[in-house]
Amino acid sequence: MTLPTLLVTVLLCAALILSKRRAVLPIFIVGMCFVPSDQAIVIAGLDFKTLRIFAFAGMLRLVLRNELSVRANKQDFIFSMWNLYGFFAYVALWASSSALFYQLGVLVDYAFIYMVFRNYLRSMRDVQLCFEWLVYCTIALTPFVIYEHTQNINPFYIFGRDETSFREGRVRCSAAFSHAILLGSFSASILPLALALKSSARSISRRIAMSLGIVCSIYLTIASASSGPIIALAAGLFLYLLFKQRKYLGLTTLSMVGLAVVLHLVMDKPVWHLISRIDIAGGSTGYHRYFLIDRTIANFSEWALIGVKGVAHWGVHAGDVTSMYIYQAVTGGLATFALFVWLMIRTVHTIWRCSLNFPTHGSRIFAWAAVCFAMTHAVSFMSVAYFGQISMLIMFLFAFGAALKDKRFIAASFSGNDINRDK
Repeated sequence: MTLPTLLVTVLLCAALILSKRRAVLPIFIVGMCFVPSDQAIVIAGLDFKTLRIFAFAGMLRLVLRNELSVRANKQDFIFSMWNLYGFFAYVALWASSSALFYQLGVLVDYAFIYMVFRNYLRSMRDVQLCFEWLVYCTIALTPFVIYEHTQNINPFYIFGRDETSFREGRVRCSAAFSHAILLGSFSASILPLALALKSSARSISRRIAMSLGIVCSIYLTIASASSGPIIALAAGLFLYLLFKQRKYLGLTTLSMVGLAVVLHLVMDKPVWHLISRIDIAGGSTGYHRYFLIDRTIANFSEWALIGVKGVAHWGVHAGDVTSMYIYQAVTGGLATFALFVWLMIRTVHTIWRCSLNFPTHGSRIFAWAAVCFAMTHAVSFMSVAYFGQISMLIMFLFAFGAALKDKRFIAASFSGNDINRDK
């Protein structure tokens, strides 16, 4: 770990522990956006990456301040089962002490970060605060990305980030994120949040700030030079514009599934072959993603129980698993994959129902923006397996879905905050 990374990490961890409750989640978000997650301190052979250090600091605060207040529900149980089955499947597959310690670290990262979000998301006002800071961080990242885009130098190199990557002569900006496509996936998901915040803004300065956030989220997505995030951006924008038709989301989803089945039956090649034809940013690896899906389905019996040690022997180039869905399958088996998909569907469905049933216009808009936020990630999952700091957004999303099942969260959300006032 570089000295600047160590100093910033220590300062943020100290702020996490010592700050007021409402500052905890914004500090987490700042750490996610500006501190590279692949930097680590090695203690007794164990890697403590920045993401893990933040997770431990968050849990330490929960314990020291006696702020654990979660009443576990079904969503929490499903989340735990997803993590635990993935843990045991991976350890059983590799059957080594190194696999045990590695997967134990992943389990701790996910569980601790989830617990932090789960305990500090206590009302829709806290959710709005997270939305705001995600937009503010997107704006703050933009000057660094502009510098990287124009100078071909990643300014986060002082924190240990790799050199800027290129594709067919185009700069692929990544800023503090572990890969350009992760920066693009992050920024694409911010667009519906910025749009919702702008629509509810009461002051001119706030409208200007959120308008800037809209522009910055689009720019960062394009600067990543990745087709997947650009498609996710378009999907999130299109879905957000359907706010008045949101009650038909379930019917629309079923119709799209039906259309995919029909296309699969009438096409010469499987319907997922359409992915190979997508190339928006230029030089995209659509065929690789199609082939990965095709080989995963063809080799179902090999990975279904506890996963598989690699996919290179299927003919997949470099054994590169470029899909979050496929990653869940090949590293944890069918149960891990099914639990992850169930979590996503359940979370989106819960937030969608709130976008219909919340008692005020402002809260319904924010709930719908969260649906769009989730769907942009669902689209991005087709083209990248999340790792590093962007994993925080998955934990935030799942924790939000669980919080909406908590009566105390609902009661606290409608007690006079701005987000709950009708226009």
